[in-house]
Amino acid sequence: MCAAIFSNSMDQALTRQKIRELRALVGDGDRVAIVLQDDPDPDAMSSAIALRTLLGRNKLTTPIFAFKPVTRPENRTMMHLLEIEIAEAETQALGVYDKIAMVDVEPPYFGDKLPRADIVIDHHPGYVAGIAPFEDVRVGYGATATIMTEYLISAAEHISERLATALLYGIRSDTLALSRRVTEVDIEAFTHLYPLANYNLLRQIDRPELPLSFARILSRAMGRMNLRDGIVVLHLGVVERDDLIVQMADFCLQFEGVKLVAIAGKLGRDLVIAVRNHGVGHSHSGEIVKRLFNEIGSAGGHRNMAKAVIPLSAWRQREGTTRDNAIEPRLRELFTAAILGEEDRTGSIDQRSTKNGA
Repeated sequence: MCAAIFSNSMDQALTRQKIRELRALVGDGDRVAIVLQDDPDPDAMSSAIALRTLLGRNKLTTPIFAFKPVTRPENRTMMHLLEIEIAEAETQALGVYDKIAMVDVEPPYFGDKLPRADIVIDHHPGYVAGIAPFEDVRVGYGATATIMTEYLISAAEHISERLATALLYGIRSDTLALSRRVTEVDIEAFTHLYPLANYNLLRQIDRPELPLSFARILSRAMGRMNLRDGIVVLHLGVVERDDLIVQMADFCLQFEGVKLVAIAGKLGRDLVIAVRNHGVGHSHSGEIVKRLFNEIGSAGGHRNMAKAVIPLSAWRQREGTTRDNAIEPRLRELFTAAILGEEDRTGSIDQRSTKNGA
């Protein structure tokens, strides 16, 4: 299948120009580090190995890094089956690389951890241009893997079975099987990759086992589930894995009358909050979590899916306690206030509604 597959959805001239700029920036002898967000997801991992293919590199000349390792079971399974190696990132060590690239994430995410950014390819909104010499941020795309698939096709690069499987899973994961925030170009990329992928590997990646202990957590949480104003808020307490919180959020969104779901859990020293909605109306999950939690943790995402990771110490300092029986009602107060529009003129939650016990 040729590059014309995208002719109705994108500017092929622009894409080819971007490829020329990218390849001109990276010299033959340059050592390139590809840095991913903490706990990299399938979109990030697949985009990283696609970028390496586009540059004609290997894992020795262009290794992949992350400051925090992959934890979700299906993502770890993907790494193992597709032989994707991700090394632990260290600020000082990254400084010796000639070029630093990042895919599916943008420089501000790393703060002072990265000395610079040379290449940025992403699809998330909110990026301020001019940070890196090469930038291609396409907020209209459902996945960075779609951008990378377009690059590979436009450059007439061979897409191996391994790479096709990774990219296909990356697109499917970020668009929830082409059901959310999906565009025509995502569908076209998916269609191109589908016959090239290994379906047996995809099935193995799709079926990570749940720990038996989660059954008890699920039972207790569902017994407390209460729908008010179209909102479901649950705190699961201590969880073993990040994906349990996310899967619970996706599950609760399926119930009748639910407009927004916020599921929290304690993972190590952090409070992790996954937010989901149907992507309709005025609610924007990413903006909501930023407004509520950006000052005390890392928060952001899309209109219909978002996440916040807050150090428990920061939560305790602001809210006064990290007791499980206090977290859930407090989160309900915050999300209800945000959804019902109880913000002041600056966009912050009104102080009267942010005090404990309000």
